[in-house]
Amino acid sequence: MSIEVIEGYEASAAELIPRYESIPTDTVLGPILDALPGTPCRVLDVGAGAGRNPAWFAEQGHAVTACEPVDAFREAASHKYADAGIRWLDAALPGLEAAVSLGETYDFVLLSAVWQHIELPRRAAAMATLRSVMAHKATLAMSVRHGPGAAGRPVFGGTDKETQALAHDCGLTVRFTRHTASIQAANKAAGVTWSWMVFDAP
Repeated sequence: MSIEVIEGYEASAAELIPRYESIPTDTVLGPILDALPGTPCRVLDVGAGAGRNPAWFAEQGHAVTACEPVDAFREAASHKYADAGIRWLDAALPGLEAAVSLGETYDFVLLSAVWQHIELPRRAAAMATLRSVMAHKATLAMSVRHGPGAAGRPVFGGTDKETQALAHDCGLTVRFTRHTASIQAANKAAGVTWSWMVFDAP
């Protein structure tokens, strides 16, 4: 993820944090609720934002590691959810160095509203990194944005087929792809839609 994107989120954090936190996790993850882990496991949330999703997973009894490169998001989340038992890391794709250096793997990996910020030439490396932290029989769930981005937070195009091909090249299989409109009013008005993809590791 580029410095420009991270700085764009830092500059807008005061506005974005309450907006993000106001949307329930089960609404955001509604298209993939049937793919979420049903029993406690190791969860990695990549691009964890202000903490809403990691906190929700922690409440379900999962052991959660949250990667977030935006200092304002990570600091707000670690303060608000200080008692949730979440491990917070300053890490971003394509390398996720702080997470990879731990040498741990995870049973469920979530990538919500992140992939659009990864430049196309770096996506193969990003997918390989995600695969490297997935345990045996692990699941990767990710959303892919279609449509314009906000000023100061550039997004990069890409198709479902391209994303699926990158996953296939890393040995992952597609469980399903589902399409949905944006749940944020401004994005919906701008014509933003999302693809939710769920991949399984062997």
